[in-house]
Amino acid sequence: MWNTIFYQPIYNILIFIIGHVTFGDVGFAIILVTIIVKLVIYPLTKKSIRSQILMKRMEPEIKLIKKNYPNKEEQAKKTMDLYKKYGTNPFSGCFVVILQIPIIFALYFVFLHGLSLDPSLIYSFLVKPAYIHTNFLGFIEMGNKSIFLALLAGITQFIQGYLATPVKANDKVEILPVGADETVANSFQDDLASSMQTNIKYILPVFIVFIAWKISAAIALYFVISNTFSIVQEWYIRRSLEKKSI
Repeated sequence: MWNTIFYQPIYNILIFIIGHVTFGDVGFAIILVTIIVKLVIYPLTKKSIRSQILMKRMEPEIKLIKKNYPNKEEQAKKTMDLYKKYGTNPFSGCFVVILQIPIIFALYFVFLHGLSLDPSLIYSFLVKPAYIHTNFLGFIEMGNKSIFLALLAGITQFIQGYLATPVKANDKVEILPVGADETVANSFQDDLASSMQTNIKYILPVFIVFIAWKISAAIALYFVISNTFSIVQEWYIRRSLEKKSI
């Protein structure tokens, strides 16, 4: 199922582009395949970003509900009413990310193993490319390691993570007094969430650099193009949604 639904189709798209669009150039084929997949999942990406923005806007009201309605059942009911008011739910963003995971892994394995032709994977109606050129821009060998592309992958990952981190909503709302223990617990949860978000923002780019350099320039190029496209997407979608007030 994995090969039939995800891996093989993306592999054959790469083969088709190499043979008919980039005329054997693997580097430019990787760029085009990455962009095509990003465009295909654009509706999912837009929905995920919209959910992030709305959840951040809802934070002050959710905190207010927790303070004013200590009863868990009543608290849950009021929170669900708030989700309906904003037209979203807390799991929509996660669901969109989960849907993208198989596609992302398929791309990863295609670029990991896709520099050599495998006749058993190529569709019968496709013509096998007679020539494959793995030297990108005249100085980057796609099958070898590239510290330049690996560092660029890390930099673009950091920028993308920075843009994807939602700006904190304005929490200046009137709330009812609460006990000291509850205040400390809420503060601890906020600090823990903020700490995890910061760690991901700074540690993930380092991890991407290591993976991109350790495997091959093909993987590094995929990360660079994917991150760059995501940066443009993130900026455009957030700007469009905020101008329309969602």
